[in-house]
Amino acid sequence: MNTQYTNTTTPLLTKSYGDQHGGASDVAQAITELTKSANARIDATAAELKEFKEATNAQIMDLEQKGVRRPAGDDGAAVAVSSLVLKSNGLSMLRDSSVKNLRISVPGFELGQKATITSNRVHVNGKRETEIFGSMGRRIAVRDLLITRPTKAASIEYLKGNRTGTAAIQVVEGDEKSQIDLSTSLETAPVRTIAVWIPASRQALDDEVMLADYIDTELRDALQLAEDAQLLKGSGTGANIMGMWTVATGYIRHVTGDKPSDTLRRAITQVQLARGVATGIVINPIGLEMLELDKDGEGRYQFSYTVTDDNGRASVWRVPVVVTDAMGPTEFMVGDFSRAARLYDRQQATIEIATQHQDYFTRNLLAILAEERVALAVMRPEVLIKGVFTA
Repeated sequence: MNTQYTNTTTPLLTKSYGDQHGGASDVAQAITELTKSANARIDATAAELKEFKEATNAQIMDLEQKGVRRPAGDDGAAVAVSSLVLKSNGLSMLRDSSVKNLRISVPGFELGQKATITSNRVHVNGKRETEIFGSMGRRIAVRDLLITRPTKAASIEYLKGNRTGTAAIQVVEGDEKSQIDLSTSLETAPVRTIAVWIPASRQALDDEVMLADYIDTELRDALQLAEDAQLLKGSGTGANIMGMWTVATGYIRHVTGDKPSDTLRRAITQVQLARGVATGIVINPIGLEMLELDKDGEGRYQFSYTVTDDNGRASVWRVPVVVTDAMGPTEFMVGDFSRAARLYDRQQATIEIATQHQDYFTRNLLAILAEERVALAVMRPEVLIKGVFTA
């Protein structure tokens, strides 16, 4: 197979090739022409680089002068801030500490073209307080007045005694002496359940550290309020506890003109006449206010109430006071609570969390339950005195 080659050699190279068969002068002339052509290309490239460099420097200068606006002068030259500082009359005063700061106006600095920074344009994050604030639990409750015992029974059986008759002097030898009768009755105090619950999401408890403690506190406080209501006003019917108010002895020593403080003092005496020692007073917050604001005919407070312990429990007529909403605004109870009743804890207040409620498992919800099981036995209702303040 024969291949034909096309001669694409430049005339210069062709001449150079011919010189190999001709004279040396032709070769030197070809080299000279080739050198001139290369130098011309180098000069053209250098000119292009110079032009590019000048254009780049002009752009850089334009960017640098954007921080300084041209003044309104005739020459239109850019004004440097540093030169304005050096020319300022206050510079010497700044140096010798005559002034604390120096303010210089820059001519032509166009503030109107800049956006004003205001509070609604800048978002500042507030500090998040982790503690949750809400309702507050009470320091003391009705159970604090009672002797409490644990139990494993479902109900408490106890003997309630009653005495009739009194002892007397034997007037004449041989006479029949005084006789008293003691009767007892078997009573039963069933264990009752007091409970409250709230739903919550699993994510909320995982993400909020303080939420679990807040829920625990609130549930326990709600449980305590319900317990107060049952221990005092429980009717004893159905699943209710037989409360102390339900079986207490009524106040019978009222005297016309008595004020609330007088009534409480006479109630304390009624407890003592029943062979008891007053260990507590249960009253509504409004009732305690009535006592503390009691004044004489000249507007002077009758007496002040002191604090008897670290819980801030007030003392009226030397008897500790428990304040609870379970009592009516004008109701009161005075008693020897340590002898009158016993509280039995079958299950102390506990907090349980579970998903076994409806479809809570699939919805990532939790049921948080606060629960207790207690029984109340009132053995001596005669040393519990209940009453109402009269106007």
